[in-house]
Amino acid sequence: MPSSDCVMLAAGGSKRTEEWKMTLPFGESTVVRRSVENALQGCGRVILVTGYRAGELEALFSGNERVMTVRNPGWQRGMFSSIKTGAEAVETRRFFIALGDMPLVGPSVYETLLEYEHSDIVIPKFEGKKGHPVLLSSRVLKSIRREPDSSTLRDILALFPTLAVPVKDPGILEDIDTDRDYYKLKEDTRAD
Repeated sequence: MPSSDCVMLAAGGSKRTEEWKMTLPFGESTVVRRSVENALQGCGRVILVTGYRAGELEALFSGNERVMTVRNPGWQRGMFSSIKTGAEAVETRRFFIALGDMPLVGPSVYETLLEYEHSDIVIPKFEGKKGHPVLLSSRVLKSIRREPDSSTLRDILALFPTLAVPVKDPGILEDIDTDRDYYKLKEDTRAD
């Protein structure tokens, strides 16, 4: 079984969509469930960071021993506060940061990034554009844990060498920010 944790961010309130995007239908699943299922095929465990409507996500994944939900009480402070919350639960030498609103990221992306064992930061790239998930080392984890909530992941990543790895999966670029994004991805043949 793969040994890397995956910190998956699902704490936001979906301000740019009519409905909360995490539990919207996606194929025969939901947006967040599909994102988690794909991550679990390449990671040992998903640490799902919740905030807005946290109880719903905790109930959705209760009973799944490979999904740990951690609640970010300060989720309104922004994404880095959720990254820090998830980082506190990481137990592996390397870990991913992934987004709960990216249900088309295939399991092969996780497997490909894990092949690059000696890099502090490994980012997937499709047709020249960088995406998610991002694989980070224990050195990066220590920096994340030390930084204040007002920092950004970009600030941290600037401190370490980064390796961008080409992948054949456009899903690394496809997140759901708006209703239009949701309907476009839902119609994608890979959503079934």
